[in-house]
Amino acid sequence: MFETLLDRANADPNVRRLGRTCTTEFALVEDGKPWHVVVRAGVVEAVLEGPFRMRGHSFRIDAPADVWRDFRRPAPPPGRHDIFAMSATGAARIEGDMTVLLGHLAFFKALLHTLRAAD
Repeated sequence: MFETLLDRANADPNVRRLGRTCTTEFALVEDGKPWHVVVRAGVVEAVLEGPFRMRGHSFRIDAPADVWRDFRRPAPPPGRHDIFAMSATGAARIEGDMTVLLGHLAFFKALLHTLRAAD
């Protein structure tokens, strides 16, 4: 599912604009399988499929496949429409350096929103 993130995010000028001051590495986890995302100045440089032995990240968002599947729908159901809603309902866990996530929140929300584009 996350393998299309690089192309979708980099094709969206708004995502790149929102992330122009963001350089970080973070993890998205689906059913225990990690995906490592490398961002440099708002450009997604890599989306690497795990597992990894010792790969650092600033934060991670961990959710089951059905939660991510609902999140990707054009009109997600309540509680699955946003990463914080998913966390608040217990459907997902957000762990790590929250200052990175919250400091670039509009960028990360726009970045993940690109996953909702039609396949």
